[in-house]
Order: sequence, then C-alpha cells, then structure tokens
Amino acid sequence: MKEDTVFWDVDTQFDFMRPEGKLYVPGAETIIDKISEVRKFALDNGYSIIADIDWHSAANDEISQTPDFERTFPPHCMAGEPGSERVGFLGELPIEYVEIPKTKSSTLRKLIGKEQFHVVIRKDALDVFSNPNTSELLRLIKPRKVIVFGVALDFCVDCVVRGLRGFGNIELCVLTDAVKGLGAKPEQEIFDEFSQMGVEMAEFSSVKENLLCGC
Repeated sequence: MKEDTVFWDVDTQFDFMRPEGKLYVPGAETIIDKISEVRKFALDNGYSIIADIDWHSAANDEISQTPDFERTFPPHCMAGEPGSERVGFLGELPIEYVEIPKTKSSTLRKLIGKEQFHVVIRKDALDVFSNPNTSELLRLIKPRKVIVFGVALDFCVDCVVRGLRGFGNIELCVLTDAVKGLGAKPEQEIFDEFSQMGVEMAEFSSVKENLLCGC
C-alpha cells in the first residue's frame, strides 16, 4: 500500500550537490536528474516524501574554521542562506517543515495526517535522529518500507540507514544510483555493509518497476 511506503530524501542541498557549493560531494551534480526523477515518481504516484536537511548556525559543534572532515566541517547549509536550499524537482505538493526544538505530537500528527505529505526535517548535526522529532514522526507514520536516497552516503545517509534500522521492522532500500559519498569510505564497501544489515540495494528503475506492478 502506498501509505506504507515512504521515500526519504537526505541532504540534497545546494552546498552538497553543486560543484560551487561550500561542502561539495564529488559527483553529486550527476545524480540531480535522478533525484528529480525519484521525487517526481513518488509525488505523481501518491507516495509521501520525508526529507532531512542541514540547517546550521556558526554556533553548531559541527561547524569549524579548522575542520577535520570527520566530526567537524567548514560552514555549509547555513540557516536561510542559498546553500541550504534543496536542488532539483520538488513538485507542487505543499512542503511542511519540522523544526529542531521538540514539537508536540499533535502538531506532528497534523503534518503527516494526510493522504500524501512532503515533510522536511531540519537538523544541525550529522544525524537526523539528533532532532528529537524524527523518532516521533516515525512512530506516528509507522512505515512498512522506506526508500532512501541523497548525500553524503558515508555520513548523513549512513546515519539515516542506521537510525531506521533501530526501528527493527522497517524494510529499507537504498537507491544505489541516487546516492554519492564524500569518499571517507569506498561506496561499494558501504553498500556491502548495508546489505549485511539486511538493507536492499537497488537501482531506481528496478524499485520503480516493482512499485508500479505492486510486487
């Protein structure tokens, strides 16, 4: 059922996705069209999208003028600046935002209490689960399957996948042709790790075909 399947869009923001961005993920611009295709398919076919985005201030622990590129990074995706904007096709479905401070469950329920929704979770750290509302959103949505795409594979995508695995009964799929990494670890090594965790690794065309046929 469509309401059981959610697409999860990770950090597809200008500063990561474009060569002129402040924390460019090598090759990320080559998957913008694919990411747009994924979003358009989801929205045109009644599937909901959860996206997470970096929403930084200079005071965040992750932001440093002398970054180590492991736990700290140069200023990027600063709140309200052009570099924080998502790139590619976003569709016409109204986009709702989940802020970083703890929000009432009743407020979150209104955001996702629709036949279809497009919700963006803001975060000021690598892990989207650092936003206290992320886990509550998942408890309210109760997805059977989550399809993950975006950047960076070796950082924030990894955090999303591992965080979702913590919910146990969610089927996970990572779109191998709609992700890119910063190079901290080879992509295939990460794919292998995900597979060992029980995560499905597939190209979008295969996932699309299965969803269209109800397989």
